[in-house]
Parts: sequence; structure tokens; C-alpha cells
Amino acid sequence: MLNELPVLVGIDGSRDGLIALTWAAAYAAVQHAPLRAVYVRDDDRQRSAGEPLDARDDGTEVLDDALDELKRIGFRTASLEVRHGHPAQVLLALSEQSQALVIGRRGMGGFAELVLGSTSQVCTALATKVPLIVVPDTWDPAEPPYNRYVVGVDGSVDGQDALRFAFELADATGAELRAVHAIEPRETCPDPRSWFDPTRPWIETADEMLTQILEGWTAKYPNASVTSHGVVDHPVLVLARESQDADLVVVGGLGRTAFSEFRMGSVARGLLYHSHCPVAVVHHPET
Repeated sequence: MLNELPVLVGIDGSRDGLIALTWAAAYAAVQHAPLRAVYVRDDDRQRSAGEPLDARDDGTEVLDDALDELKRIGFRTASLEVRHGHPAQVLLALSEQSQALVIGRRGMGGFAELVLGSTSQVCTALATKVPLIVVPDTWDPAEPPYNRYVVGVDGSVDGQDALRFAFELADATGAELRAVHAIEPRETCPDPRSWFDPTRPWIETADEMLTQILEGWTAKYPNASVTSHGVVDHPVLVLARESQDADLVVVGGLGRTAFSEFRMGSVARGLLYHSHCPVAVVHHPET
């Protein structure tokens, strides 16, 4: 059954954009959804940089390269178009009529500003939109998949949307899903000298929380292969390590864990810099 909402991907003529396009096409195929590839020409940026506007640069070359890439991978259900304006603003606006937004981590079009910037305006805009998937240039579509997804679990209500996204994708693809909860103990924790294993109480707490949170999801998706892992370390470091042999890491956009002062938004932003595989940032629609 075709999902009418398209998967939106930002392209910009760079290798990063083509890698993101390849990932988006594969995701659209899984979702039985159309693919919408958009090149946003930022005329204002060119003017502010003192660069002359070339009327011949109408985006045709970028679209032709994208079309060639789609033909190479055998994907034909796609629309390609050129828009004018600020890339982040245009893509965010278009994402309101999409089921997911996919971009490269770097690129000539300045898309990195969309996810790696720290302004509250961009973060607020992202918090009301669809899942955002950021594809790093280290991801090689030619390599065989690991058939393994990782989802960061923080115990918050907001984090349920990330779990839903991860379980739905794992169920649709048959990939293994690994749920991870990372704890950074507070400095006021009990004296480690009183424990045989200082990390054991924290890990037991994490494992217990994971069991409780995953129970409902595993019942809803009985065919999904799920493992869980509690660990004592910084969430970004843990998820970055997990990304080395995963096809996707899924995290919530916001949400405060019960064990640290870190907000998941900070974890998501940190992970975008360090992940070896694509990262899906899934926001709670009410945040």
C-alpha cells in the first residue's frame, strides 16, 4: 500500500547529497512511499558573499546528477525540483507535507546548519516536524548492511516517539533492534568503595528500566528481534560506539533522563558529529 506522504531529501550537488539521496530512496522503498528530492538554491547567501548570480545555474545539473544516481540504484518513483530561499527554512516548510526529512551531514548547500546549529529558532522548528535523518559521509551504501538498528532510550515520554519509529522500521525490515540506555552517575552517588562492582547498581537500574519500557513495544511487535543494553558512560560516547556496526541510530529530539542533567537534544546534536552511520532524530510532536 502506497504511503501518500513522500520522503523528502535535500540535495545540493555534493557527494553528501547523493549519499543522502541513496539512503532516502531505500527508506522510501521500505515505506512504499514516493521520494521527493529538492535542491534549494540560496541566492541571498551568494549575494551576501559577493558572488555573482549565474542565470545559467538553474539547478539542472544538480537534478541531472540526482536522476543519474536514482537510475543507477534502480529507483524511479521520485520527483525532483528546484526551490529558492534559505535551505533550512525551505526544507523545514516542505517537511510539513512529508513523512521524513533526509539530509547529508555536510554539503555545499549549507544543510549542516539545519542540524548542527545551536540557535533556538532552528531547534524549535525541528521539534514540531517529522523525523529527521542525517546521513554522514562515512556511510557507504555499497557496503553490506549490518541489519541492526540502535535506539537510545532515556525513559521520557518524549522518547516513546523514537521507540515507535525504531520498532516500526525494525518490524518492516526484519533488522535486529538494540535498545540502549546510558547512565552517567552523579557525583553524589554512594561511595564506590562500598561496592564490589561500582557500576553494577547503575546497570541494574538501567536494565530494569529498559525491561519495563520495552515490554509494551515487544508485545505490539512480537516479530521484532530486540536486545537491550544498560551501560555506565556518556550517552554520546555509547551511541557513537554502537553506530560502528549499525545501519541507523535513533534518538529522541528532547527529553530529560532520570539519571543525568543531559538533555536528549544535546545528545542528539553530539551524536550527529560522531556517528559512523545515519542518525534519525525523532521529536515528540507536542514539544
